[in-house]
Amino acid sequence: MLTIAENSTATFELPPSGPQPARCSRIVDLGTQQSDFNGETKSARKLLLTWQLAELRSDGEPFTVSRRFTASLHKKSALRTLLESWRGRPFSPTELTGFDVEKLINAPALLNLVHVQRGEREYANILGISPLPRGMQPPPPVIAPVIFNLSDPTCGEDLPLLPQRLREQIEASPEWRELTRRAAPAAAPAAQAGAAASSGFDDMDSDIPF
Repeated sequence: MLTIAENSTATFELPPSGPQPARCSRIVDLGTQQSDFNGETKSARKLLLTWQLAELRSDGEPFTVSRRFTASLHKKSALRTLLESWRGRPFSPTELTGFDVEKLINAPALLNLVHVQRGEREYANILGISPLPRGMQPPPPVIAPVIFNLSDPTCGEDLPLLPQRLREQIEASPEWRELTRRAAPAAAPAAQAGAAASSGFDDMDSDIPF
């Protein structure tokens, strides 16, 4: 899967290839999205992860890279493969019954990036991910962390924090349409139902990023 380097400037600027210390800066529940594969249309719940890199763009802002996943921890899923490589060990059976994805926010990582050509454009692809080696520092959190969870009745408050492209994808999902339908006649109770998100780091092993 190709990972596009996000850049708000007019010039498409890629982060350097090779090992890059990073931290997870954004977790976005995209809801159920449709995709075409071999002429067949499939629907699946999607998740977007974004990492802030230590390397800076020419405008002084940190590079970010993102990758989209099917929200599944099936043994053959790309998300499970990446997470187990990132944390440096497989999930336990207990963890697989319900892993809290929000634990990933601000978690450090070492990304291995490569540049690949696709059509007339070059992209940054995440070739691999691993725990940050001892002694190597993650970049400071310059970008404010964002967790967008469609299961949270108050998630609409965080929607403006996302790029327009992501907002449009989310607003097209059945989960968003259902959320707004239910929230419209009962905005006050929905607001009361919201709870402050946990950092997810209270029970972390110091040797495991999440």
